Amino acid sequence: MSEPTEPIISVLVADDDEDQRVLIEAILRRGESARHLVTTVPDGNSALSALRERVFDVALLDLSMPGLDGLEVLEGIAGDPARPQVIFVSGRGTVATATRAMKLGAYDFVEKPVERDRLLALVWKAAEARRMQARTERLSAMASRDAGGVRIVTGDDRMRRALELVERVAPSNVSVLVTGESGTGKELIAREVHRRSGRHREPLVALNCAAVSEALAESELFGHEKGSFTGAAARKIGLIELADGGTLFLDEIGDLGKPLQAKLLRALETRTLRRVGGVKEIPTNFRLVSATNQPLSELVERGAFRGDLYYRINAIVLDLPPLRERPGDILLLARHFLDEVNPADAGRWTIASGAIVAMKAYAWPGNVRELRNVIERAALLSQDREIRSVDLGAAVAAGQAVGNGHGGSGPTLPSLRLEELERLAVEEALDRTGWHQGQAAELLGISDRTLHRKIRGYGLSRPG
Repeated sequence: MSEPTEPIISVLVADDDEDQRVLIEAILRRGESARHLVTTVPDGNSALSALRERVFDVALLDLSMPGLDGLEVLEGIAGDPARPQVIFVSGRGTVATATRAMKLGAYDFVEKPVERDRLLALVWKAAEARRMQARTERLSAMASRDAGGVRIVTGDDRMRRALELVERVAPSNVSVLVTGESGTGKELIAREVHRRSGRHREPLVALNCAAVSEALAESELFGHEKGSFTGAAARKIGLIELADGGTLFLDEIGDLGKPLQAKLLRALETRTLRRVGGVKEIPTNFRLVSATNQPLSELVERGAFRGDLYYRINAIVLDLPPLRERPGDILLLARHFLDEVNPADAGRWTIASGAIVAMKAYAWPGNVRELRNVIERAALLSQDREIRSVDLGAAVAAGQAVGNGHGGSGPTLPSLRLEELERLAVEEALDRTGWHQGQAAELLGISDRTLHRKIRGYGLSRPG
């Protein structure tokens, strides 16, 4: 379901004149350019209480009210970074009063009786100014946390189907759950969902729930107010608030504590949050993408994960296959990582046939992340821009899967079938020479005609 195109502006109207409050509320509710959510109060004390409990885009304050006047209300919220844009409305305005109001940070000053079109235009401009200010603050706060761009390299049919599903669901606001073993690229898929969505101009923020304690996770997600706990020396904006208008990615959501699961569910259902130590309900609009390497349905059965949250986050499930089930991607990814590690020499690196055999025999328990690390290490150790099996490390060179037992109990020797080795040698020679068949035949020590026959026999074709 897409976001509504009609903008919503929350407005507080504070005036001791009931007729004036009714008039302004009627003007706002009948405005055509935006939908206004209007709250009215009769005095300054009620206005200050409302501003401390809720977040408004715009506040229309009468200058002269019982209890606290409009200027005193503005002074009372001067230190609140979530304060609205304030427009003063008065029938007894003076230049001195208007000047003082502007120095306190008021957006504008209008006199009674208010003119309908001017009031609607002012409220619209004030709301836009506040939203731009809030967006700038969010982007500034999360700039150092953003992990950058997205690049998914694959030739595997299952991965391609997953990417096709990403393309279909990304424009919606439905929650997405990405499942798969550690290192399969779940965060890349989350970033692809964000990049292809209508929220791509807004932040994508991420939290690995397994990497932080429960106490810290609450502060990371929801933020905290100054002094809310020992060490809270300043107010902090949480990730949910930073993701307003954008996407929140929760990696390893199965490790989120039960109390935080309840708070996250409430934020999803009410579209509001409350910072740790805060009393104000802050509206938020984010799209949730979650990831897990655990079977959440089993965690629900054991009581370790809330069923209501599980059904809320798994509207669309994307299951990513492990690298050992996509052998065609191993060489493709290895060459891609070589180009990333050595951009100045992109395309000039080669991988020896023995190294190719070893990589295809290895079970890659750490998946794509492990492959990247192995290639980066090999590029540092290798000579003459060629990756050999000895550069890959002992476990990979022997085709031995270690770590999670996916490769069996002991070493798995690379295939010794002559046909397979010959095919790999032909592929390697063609790759090295950029598919110049004469040079490839010379490297292999065979004639051009023999090479041509082997290319046809193995069904090889030039990339692209």
